[in-house]
Amino acid sequence: MRFKVASGVLVVVILVFCLPSLAMQNKVGTAGALFLKIGMDVRSSGTGEACGALVGSAASAFGNPAGLASINQHQLFISDTEWIADIRLLGGAYAFPYGSYGVFAVSGVCVDYGSMPMVREAEADVVVETFSPKDIALGVSYARRWTDRLLVGGSVKYIDQAIADYHSRGFAFDFGTVYYTGFNTLRLAMTTSNFGPDMKYDGTYIDKYYIGTAYVETEKEFGTYDLPLNFRIALAYDFDLSPASRLTVAVDATHPNDYSERLHFGTEYSWADAFFLRGGYTINAEEMGLSAGCGARIATSVGIASLDYAYTDFGVFKGVHRFALGISF
Repeated sequence: MRFKVASGVLVVVILVFCLPSLAMQNKVGTAGALFLKIGMDVRSSGTGEACGALVGSAASAFGNPAGLASINQHQLFISDTEWIADIRLLGGAYAFPYGSYGVFAVSGVCVDYGSMPMVREAEADVVVETFSPKDIALGVSYARRWTDRLLVGGSVKYIDQAIADYHSRGFAFDFGTVYYTGFNTLRLAMTTSNFGPDMKYDGTYIDKYYIGTAYVETEKEFGTYDLPLNFRIALAYDFDLSPASRLTVAVDATHPNDYSERLHFGTEYSWADAFFLRGGYTINAEEMGLSAGCGARIATSVGIASLDYAYTDFGVFKGVHRFALGISF
């Protein structure tokens, strides 16, 4: 019976991995609010963003909200990502179980792009003032153990993007499941992220152009743009190497609406559930490739404190460093 279950899971995964990418051609750059695609979970960043079937952390609110259902303590998580082009992202989540009703969580992401110069149209070398673009996303998540094998969860997010005096506001939903197949620790996960209506910036702008020799100025509204919708299917399996050590292997396949499919491979070695080493690789992600990370868990008078670090190689760009602090109490 276990063999049949495992074989069925493998067939599903192989079919998804082999989906043709023809539908994704010519769609690069067609989605906005791309900060929603950047992973806030430092643990899964160290495993090549193979995060769909990793459970038990408040950071699941950013990846697969169903993973929250396995939390049995209050958890606080804060992360700092030093992204490319001196962009910085701060993220945080707080999750807490509420008896038999399930697990609730609140989360947030803030993106700091730094200050940018604002110039006059007629004098491009004259800096009038500076402005600081900002992106934020605030979310509320809920998850519960539907059966002894099935975890389900969802999130709703408020999104606000600001450039100078212009704002684009909207909302999105995340849905996820984690299914324990019954074959030892093998689990299958599926998620849909950033499902929601199109967004657009408020206000108007002046479009200036020539028709023949006539100069025309037209007031127009900003166009709409899609959210970075993403479908993910994932597998994870834990190998007990000794009574104190464990090796977790994870494989994710993602299907975004603005790019072709990607494969994420990740591993995590843990010793005594206190020290962790991680590594991963992403296929078909242009500059992004190898990832690595580490972590530690320490008992304190308040609870179990955690410290995690992850590094991702971005090829011609400088590498990305991520840090996270957490506590369970």
